[in-house]
Amino acid sequence: MDKRLVVEFLPGPAFVLGDAVGGMFVGAGVAAVATGLAIVLRWRWDRTLPLMAISVFGLTVALLLLALAFEDTTFVKLSATIGSLAFAAILAVGMGLQPSLLQRTLGYRILLDDRGWRILHLAWVAIALGRAGANEAVWRLTSDRTWVYYNGVADFVWFGLIFGTTYWIAYTLWNDDADTALDASNARDQTDLPTG
Repeated sequence: MDKRLVVEFLPGPAFVLGDAVGGMFVGAGVAAVATGLAIVLRWRWDRTLPLMAISVFGLTVALLLLALAFEDTTFVKLSATIGSLAFAAILAVGMGLQPSLLQRTLGYRILLDDRGWRILHLAWVAIALGRAGANEAVWRLTSDRTWVYYNGVADFVWFGLIFGTTYWIAYTLWNDDADTALDASNARDQTDLPTG
């Protein structure tokens, strides 16, 4: 497994461990530290800042401070809902960009036409909204302990859903014309290289 994925998933298990040691506030604090560590490691490895992780870190810290100030764990439970709704909104706005947000992010690996990118955006928005709804249902309808365990594994499940959906859409709607043009361009570049 890619080391980048490992550090991206650290906050979930870190939250469960912190909660087991000292309760939900400690769990949220440990998860925030794990997110900060993931950001630092990504910078060290890639010299890039993962904007989504930075946003989640800022949101987590802000809601943790509110939770501590009001002594109310509701703010901790809301972080996944608010984060998912913000992600859905960013994706929805990003769909209108040229090239679209996901095309800018994934376009070096996936070749889709405009319709394919729209469908991928809508699928990711639906998944983000589903994640927000699931978080709301779990924390409102179950015990704190159940929500903590759900929160610890939820990122893996939602990532799997995003990965599977993206794979299926790419497989179904792959832009063969762009692929052929890219192959021709690469072949042309190879013939232009000086020979030794």
